[in-house]
Amino acid sequence: MKFLKRNVLKITAPLLALISVSLRIIAIPYTNYDLHVFNLVWYETLYRQGIISALATDFANYTPPYTYLLALATFTRGFIAPLTAIKLIPTCFDLLGAFLIYKIVKLKFEQGELPILAAAIYFIAPTVVINSSFWGQADSLYTTCLLACLYLLMIEKPLPAMLTFGIAFAFKAQAVFLIPFLLILALRKKIHWLYFGLIPLVYLIAVAPVVLLGRPLLETLLIYTKQSNTFDSLTMNAPNLYYLLPREWLAAIIPLGILTTIAAILYWSKNTAQSKIALDHQNMILLAFISVALTPYLLPKMHDRYFYPADVLSIALAFYAPTLWFIPILYQVISIAAISGFLFNISPTAISMAVLLNSITLAFILKKQRAVANLDKTNQKTDFSFSWIAALLTPAILIGFILSFLLTPYFLRAAYLLPAKETSFNKSERFRWADEVTTYLGNDKKTAYLTNLKFENGNSVFNDYETARIDSAKQITQTIFMISRTALLGLFILALLAWIGDSQFALRRGIKWGGGLSVGFGIGFGALGIFAGMMNAPLQSADTLARLNPIRILQNAAALASITMIMSGALLTKIERLNGV
Repeated sequence: MKFLKRNVLKITAPLLALISVSLRIIAIPYTNYDLHVFNLVWYETLYRQGIISALATDFANYTPPYTYLLALATFTRGFIAPLTAIKLIPTCFDLLGAFLIYKIVKLKFEQGELPILAAAIYFIAPTVVINSSFWGQADSLYTTCLLACLYLLMIEKPLPAMLTFGIAFAFKAQAVFLIPFLLILALRKKIHWLYFGLIPLVYLIAVAPVVLLGRPLLETLLIYTKQSNTFDSLTMNAPNLYYLLPREWLAAIIPLGILTTIAAILYWSKNTAQSKIALDHQNMILLAFISVALTPYLLPKMHDRYFYPADVLSIALAFYAPTLWFIPILYQVISIAAISGFLFNISPTAISMAVLLNSITLAFILKKQRAVANLDKTNQKTDFSFSWIAALLTPAILIGFILSFLLTPYFLRAAYLLPAKETSFNKSERFRWADEVTTYLGNDKKTAYLTNLKFENGNSVFNDYETARIDSAKQITQTIFMISRTALLGLFILALLAWIGDSQFALRRGIKWGGGLSVGFGIGFGALGIFAGMMNAPLQSADTLARLNPIRILQNAAALASITMIMSGALLTKIERLNGV
């Protein structure tokens, strides 16, 4: 027993490595859509057309350096299966990555087994094993180069560090996630600005062979542009805010998201560089981790596996800052939930939870950085902006909640309990068809759902005019829901930013102002109910809708919305007292 206690680290590291190797062997036979449609097809193209002929064409949408490795893999076809050969490429880089994690941690722990344990933990990390040995992806390639870049910067060798960063970028464009960290070091004069010129130089050298073989230079240089247009979506299950935003706003959100990201990254880099934070080994890993976690969080059109560098760097961070031991665990959970949407068809709800967890974790790390850098709280202009944004978001959120209730059976049952002029529908029938309308307004069903509704005699429940009116109401309803959900998301992010910058008072003040605005909206809803009552009772050419008493329903809805908004708004205006301010 005493032997085990004394040698626990010596035993644990080899055991973890053995388990990792076993898991990787088990995972190798598994395939997936990406491998079948992309990697295996590229492998076969290289093998059947010939390496020289294939490399001269755009047979793959990855950059040439990866296809060079894939070409080498075809030489093993006689004794290694194609699927295994493809997966061995990132697995070999996993081994190199484990060595680099060992070297990085050894800078702090020159003696003992902790560096070996860190390497073993990296090698068995679920996202690392899944990405390379199960999925067969190439994220290990550029991430390993980023680890080499970080290590060389930590030992004050910026020139070779930028060369390795150039290699990382030549493998995958996602290497740019580390650029904010490099900007901080450049602003601190730890990297000469001229060294950034090595990045395009290394890329040109990397693609030169295929250009010499006949592939057009411009086409080769624009590979990353072509990759960005592969998917027309705000996000491919990436655990960032864009997953929660409506896809209908894609055209407007993508340019806005890119501009916001550039502004936010420049602001963070400049403020960090000007802060009092010491660029010792621990803080360099902290800033590098924030860089690779924050950038894909802010950018649109990210993929589920783009937080892979954050997964890896969080392991090194935990060894340098043991109080942050839970960060690598959280990022394993976040990334596994994200990639499981594609690999294992996990529920979208799990990915949404990963988005929220990622947001909170990143906010915690940014607040930790502020504490380390001894930064002051946000200034008055920022606080004032927080207040006004919160004020504008508050009534939008309340309207969404109220509308959600108005589209439930509970509201309809209450409405039909009140005395009303009888129609040819009894209460049960009125409730049934009114419930069909409200259900349709609140979900994503198409117009055919309404047209397929029939009475017992076979006649359509709603005529063409009624269907058009209901569809028009649905568009308005869905727009209000999208605005409300976006406002709720905005308030959540605003709350995190206020927490990071110690501006909670400004946020509470803004919600108080929002309460006042909500009271005004409530009064407006009351006026709307009066206006509805002044309308002619039956809608023109609206047989079924008229028999459902739609004007009365609108009056009741407007009255309930008015009362709820006024009461909620009045309560929010007391929020400062409720918080003891």
